[in-house]
Amino acid sequence: MQDKKNSETSRLLTIATRKSNLAMAQAQLVCDLIEPVQAQLVGMSTPGDENLVKPLVEIGGKGVFIKTLEQALLSGSADCAVHSLKDMETQFAPDTQIASILPREDPRDAILGAASLDELAINAKVGTASVRRKAQLLKYRPDLDVQLLRGNINRRIACLENNEYDAIILAVAGLKRLNLNIAYSPIDINKMPPAASQGTLAVQIYECHPEYEFIKQTVSRLNCNNTRSCVTAERATLAGLDGSCRTPISAYAYISSSGKLHLQAHIYSPDGAESYSASSSGRPDNATELGQKIAQDLLEKCGGKLFLSS
Repeated sequence: MQDKKNSETSRLLTIATRKSNLAMAQAQLVCDLIEPVQAQLVGMSTPGDENLVKPLVEIGGKGVFIKTLEQALLSGSADCAVHSLKDMETQFAPDTQIASILPREDPRDAILGAASLDELAINAKVGTASVRRKAQLLKYRPDLDVQLLRGNINRRIACLENNEYDAIILAVAGLKRLNLNIAYSPIDINKMPPAASQGTLAVQIYECHPEYEFIKQTVSRLNCNNTRSCVTAERATLAGLDGSCRTPISAYAYISSSGKLHLQAHIYSPDGAESYSASSSGRPDNATELGQKIAQDLLEKCGGKLFLSS
């Protein structure tokens, strides 16, 4: 028994991750949590990291951040991959699975450069790469000049500090995980509901790996069942709407003290002028069905998928 334990702790897992500061910090969380099993990080550059000029939809969609890491899994050059789950499309590489979803960090967005959305000057220039955030900003403040801003957190903050923008919008989770010494103000979740899976990390593994059982056992103990139920509902909503990075969609679920799963979702026109919302609740083990129901409700309210492709 002791020999088996020693062999497992001496096995070095290779973890694929994007090589941005935030992605490396997030993957390091997984390294720390799987101890005493040892791991090494392999930072990779993806097309989404290399092309910072075009919107994501023009360079392959949000899945562009994960395909390079998936190739590392399929080729055997990595044992698992750590992703921000909101970067993962609802369909991912065949013969792979999300073996673990870590407990959710703060799902809210934050504003940097101003104390609140209300305090921004008229026609203030706000930077974001998210079509959801842009639509929500324009819904709340139609006067704002919302401009594309891509790149890692440090690059975006540098653009703000260089006065290229009056304010920028980032995820609170990323700011916390990097422990940055910079002022920011979380935005009320009712003013800017988050993207599906925002604040969650996923560990993806390859089912045909020769050491699949060991890898799965190692990383699956990090799984948070409550978070998995919530993001399952959120991602089922996305799937039902055929949500992509060109579609302004928010979906957020939580489990109340009574044990009920509550889900709310919104869809927006790109300019924020039109929006529709739906909400419902149910048992956590019915998360997929709940998400599908919300998607159907939204489609009925907006008049069908033509609205989502406008």
